[in-house]
Amino acid sequence: MADSYLQRWSVGNVAERLKRYGWTGEPLHVVGLPDGTKITIQNVLLAAAIKVGIQEIPTLTHHPDEPLPLLMAKDFILTRPVRELPDGSYVIGGSDGRVVFRRGRRAETYGEAALFRTTGQPGIPDGDPVPFPWTAAMTGGTTMTGGTAMTGGTAMTGGADPGRREDGE
Repeated sequence: MADSYLQRWSVGNVAERLKRYGWTGEPLHVVGLPDGTKITIQNVLLAAAIKVGIQEIPTLTHHPDEPLPLLMAKDFILTRPVRELPDGSYVIGGSDGRVVFRRGRRAETYGEAALFRTTGQPGIPDGDPVPFPWTAAMTGGTTMTGGTAMTGGTAMTGGADPGRREDGE
């Protein structure tokens, strides 16, 4: 059953549906960081849209601290711990530093969803830095704004917010 679920949501299958029906349904959910960076939490949908040549994608930008709906949270569970090093930087997995997010934690905010999705990407070795300035997201507040993502130039990747601290893995 898990295999058919994953196959249904593969980039190729989603791209085929986008090609056939166009963009339908909700906007792409993104997390807006204070530096202007926007990070998608729907990587497959964005990749499929780019694959079929969709030039504009409706977006809904969420503040990193905005609570993530429970129905979405089940899709964002941390697969490797995130650690803070003594210099204040953050790394994915590894054994150095203090654990700030434990493996197995479910995302509670849009920022955490972006971080957790990013840390689970293949090809990021244990101990590598978090690949974007997610600590800049600790500004507080809740904002949702609509917009359009241009797929030809601006990169959107995957984000977060340190939230509550935890000890151990």
